[in-house]
Amino acid sequence: MKKKKMRIIQITTVSVFVVLIFAVTITNLAYPKATFSENENRVLSPFPSLSLSNIFGGDFDDQFETWFADHFFARDTWIQAKAAARISAGAIENNSVYLGSNGHLIGSYTSYDTAAIGLNIQSINEFSQEIKQKVNVMIVPGSAYGSSQYLPSGAYNLDEADLISQIYAQMPEQNTLNVCEELHNTDAYFKTDHHWNTAGAYAAYQKICASVTKTVPQSFTYTEVADDFKGTMYSKSGAFWNQGESLYRIDPASDNPATVTMEDGTVMDSLYNDANLSGKDKYTYYIDGNHAYEKIQTSVNNGKKAVIVKDSYAHILVPYLAQEYSEIDLIDLRYYKNAVSSLVSDPGSTDVYVIYSLDEFAGTRSLAALW
Repeated sequence: MKKKKMRIIQITTVSVFVVLIFAVTITNLAYPKATFSENENRVLSPFPSLSLSNIFGGDFDDQFETWFADHFFARDTWIQAKAAARISAGAIENNSVYLGSNGHLIGSYTSYDTAAIGLNIQSINEFSQEIKQKVNVMIVPGSAYGSSQYLPSGAYNLDEADLISQIYAQMPEQNTLNVCEELHNTDAYFKTDHHWNTAGAYAAYQKICASVTKTVPQSFTYTEVADDFKGTMYSKSGAFWNQGESLYRIDPASDNPATVTMEDGTVMDSLYNDANLSGKDKYTYYIDGNHAYEKIQTSVNNGKKAVIVKDSYAHILVPYLAQEYSEIDLIDLRYYKNAVSSLVSDPGSTDVYVIYSLDEFAGTRSLAALW
């Protein structure tokens, strides 16, 4: 009798398990498939090709597994549940994002590429020799340094200020612009994104005015254009319960119309693309995000030009710098394939910048294309 009862329990358990697996599979297959995850801010994997080469070559299984995970029903809910479970278990981070106080989601900084740093330093120094003038170099620490007052107890990060100082020491011929002190323990970074905000960019602008343009920083007004910005750290952390934050348009006290011409000839009559505020990646509101090349022409009549080799940290800085130059060339070396030196036609009236986040400078080798 006992054996029979145990047998019934085993059969029932297995049956329920099989039914659940079948139900989940059918639900997942029938669930509407998106092509883009708004919360994760990335394109989701397409269904793999059913070609014979893909199936027998062994790629189909891996691609199907990725597709299945990307399109699992209620995926955002499961991601959020995982993050919440980790917090409940005492974790202070999820996916290398610290869950800080006051709604701050802060990317950890725990490693760098020594070879990449050396190559990037060499590229800047050799480029400087080629154009026969100093390069203004600004390496920006991340929010793990700038917003450290919001980090949870026990958070570990490398000393970004010390690393930046070591990098600058290897560029004695350049004009290095150190903004670590101005950014440390401030509200100069977004809560949900890895970039600095208008306050951080303004601190950098002040440093540039003092060290490069030798001008008095202008005053600006700020107009809120969005209150639901959820940036890269929001997408990576899985903490989808966090509230969005504000983005601001930056306007000088005196009117200074500007145009932006893209590498394909497209022209914007503003430094801002309002259309991008309706999407997830609202940071692209500033100068329309990443492009290989953009030429900015302003109403400033001083004949001065800036050539800025940059990553996306420079985008929110541009509205400030547009008040100091008649013309600005923006270069993203991940995409730009022409000689940057050809843009420095008149060294006497051209200021050359490299403006990079530390994470990008010490983690990639994109500056190898500088010369």
